[in-house]
Amino acid sequence: MPLTAAEKQRRYRARRDQDQERREQYILWEKEKYKRDREQGKKKSIEECNEAEKVLRRRRWRADQAKTSAARKATAAAVNSLYTPPESPEQRRVGRKRSKQHQKKITSLLLRLEKELKRERKHKEKFKKRCQRLKKQQISPRSKINRELRSSPIVVRKRLLFHAALTNDLRARYQNATGEKERQLIAKICAGGKIIRKYRLRKFAEAALGFSKKRWRMSGKEPLAFQRKGNARTGETIKTCVREYFERDDVSRLTTGKKQTKTKSKLKKQKRFLLDTMLNAHRKFLAEYPERKLSYSLFCHLRPFWVVNPSLADRETCLCKTHENLTFIVNKLHQHKLVSHCNLEELVKEIVCDSQRKECMYGECETCKFTNFPMKAPYTPETVVSYVQWGMEERQRSEGGESVVFKITVKKVMESTLGDLVEKWNDQLVKFKRHNFNISQQFAFTRALKAGLSDNECKIHIDFSENYACKWSSEIQAAQFGGSHQQAILHTGVLYTAPNATPTCFCTVTSARQKGPAAIWEHLRQVLTYIKQEHPAVKVLHFQSDGPCSQYLQRGNFFLFSTELHKWGFTQGTWNFFEASHGKGAPDGVGGALKRKADGLVSKGHDITDAKSLYRALIRAHSTIKLFYVDEDDIEQAVHAMPQNIPAVPSTMRLHQVVTLERGGLICRDVSCMCVATKRLQCQCPGSQAFSFLLNNQTPIQDNTVDWTSSEVIGKWCVVKYGDDLYPGTVMATDDSYVQVKCMQRSEQILLAYSR
Repeated sequence: MPLTAAEKQRRYRARRDQDQERREQYILWEKEKYKRDREQGKKKSIEECNEAEKVLRRRRWRADQAKTSAARKATAAAVNSLYTPPESPEQRRVGRKRSKQHQKKITSLLLRLEKELKRERKHKEKFKKRCQRLKKQQISPRSKINRELRSSPIVVRKRLLFHAALTNDLRARYQNATGEKERQLIAKICAGGKIIRKYRLRKFAEAALGFSKKRWRMSGKEPLAFQRKGNARTGETIKTCVREYFERDDVSRLTTGKKQTKTKSKLKKQKRFLLDTMLNAHRKFLAEYPERKLSYSLFCHLRPFWVVNPSLADRETCLCKTHENLTFIVNKLHQHKLVSHCNLEELVKEIVCDSQRKECMYGECETCKFTNFPMKAPYTPETVVSYVQWGMEERQRSEGGESVVFKITVKKVMESTLGDLVEKWNDQLVKFKRHNFNISQQFAFTRALKAGLSDNECKIHIDFSENYACKWSSEIQAAQFGGSHQQAILHTGVLYTAPNATPTCFCTVTSARQKGPAAIWEHLRQVLTYIKQEHPAVKVLHFQSDGPCSQYLQRGNFFLFSTELHKWGFTQGTWNFFEASHGKGAPDGVGGALKRKADGLVSKGHDITDAKSLYRALIRAHSTIKLFYVDEDDIEQAVHAMPQNIPAVPSTMRLHQVVTLERGGLICRDVSCMCVATKRLQCQCPGSQAFSFLLNNQTPIQDNTVDWTSSEVIGKWCVVKYGDDLYPGTVMATDDSYVQVKCMQRSEQILLAYSR
């Protein structure tokens, strides 16, 4: 077995010490090393050490001494054990006797201590009981006063004097208090205690200190709870007005999420997110209600608890492209001090005569239609600036060995000169004026129509909700992939029959994926049946929806609206469209409530595998929303029965209201007319255009029809007819309601040149 390092060192020292000369050399070397260490300060005497080092060294000395002493004793014990004889029987007997005596002594001591402990516990219980009896016999304030009245009038006089002095001091402090909080604190201490209420001295304290009982309210047997004085000017009328203002779709948007709810005092409401800052909302409120003198702080205080500011997690993913792009431009102009603020609505008011007139906002007013926005400071047009814009971008990908071009929406960083940016700002402002007027006009018409419904009218607000993904209560891993989960299509809506009647929420459920005009009217078929049964007096229907061109805002829906409505026995009808990207409303909340209910059923063990099972589960859950089921075959038949050669309605993308008074006939308008809200559907206000499908039913759909809403037409040539003149030009920009064209005009040399 190899030697350890310690064994090797031990043998080395033994060999070295056997040689006397080597040992003397080693000792001499150690002495010289010790001297060097003393000179270098590595080794110090006990006198040279500081206090901490002295403590450590002495501790080490004691440990070494104890170790040496223990080793010495162990050696001596080992030596003595070799010469010690074994114990005799007598010695063992004496040892056992001593052990028994010691055990007896310990037992006796234990018994004596237990007796003492018992005696002490008895004393403790005795004095504890005496203390309890003394507490019961403690004198009460009334007994104390009675005893003092019998004993000495001097004591009574001093006590009454002390009471009067203390009362005067508290009364003066209460009257001279600097704030409401200090007065509440004095009143609570002096009249809110249990003893004051026990002896019924609260009213006496009120009179002595000079405050009224109206400052607090009782809450059962709990201490007095104080509250701020209410504002007597804030009545229920102003509270209701502010609440209804915040619930308007142009002030806040209704959320559609299943979990986007807020509860207060057991009242659960669907969240609404503000569309602007509270400061701008307050300014808009004062502009609409000039008779309401409402401060900003009280306006914020009266905001409903379910109307909240959106956070980053609640970010809006359906923002308006027109608003966003113009906001990016105005922010850049504000950065260069060319505009005083970034409020788009206020900036529009600076260049129009009246922001409430259609002629001014549509660029038809002779006074302000050519007015450009005045810059607030001089600028250098050649300065290069960068800003961002939302737009379409073409990308390419390879599919099956072929290159396929597709388009995506991106936020692009643009660079231009400051002069070009100002020109683009003025061009975009013309578009925004029309867009902003349409938004405010449609929301104003919606409020007026809802408030003025008569007994023979009905308003139906509809929209397609996000598809519901069916699911099982428990699933295997493979069910998460592929097409295992089916989807249910929800067409939601709210039915209004009278201003004071409770709205009826409804939803039609189907598994058919089609969302075209034929499918829409198949969804509405059961809703119209319900209206005829529950509200037989209704003869006029007012539909309201957003304006997607693949669903509601297209010729197919107009055709069915003007024909199917009269087949059901309704005499008149209107269809009103919100402005693009501004169509959130009550139907979105209906869809969120149903999907939240369905998920709750799944979490409780119910399987919802398709649209039919979703409908049955919601019916069994006794949902307050009126539910209808639409069979997929019925929708397929309606789609196949849809006519093919439907004539196009002129300027479809600009329309926001269509009215039908007879079968196949329409009255089209750019914005909803307020005359409709006052029961005058036959009005001939400026901008109304008549159209009949019966007179134009032979017009085929042309294959070369240009889709002016597509971005593919940008940069292409076209001809603009203005009056009796024709102007060639290139398309600069398109939108749902207009096309911007840069035209050419004749110069003096009979040539065409771009106009400025």
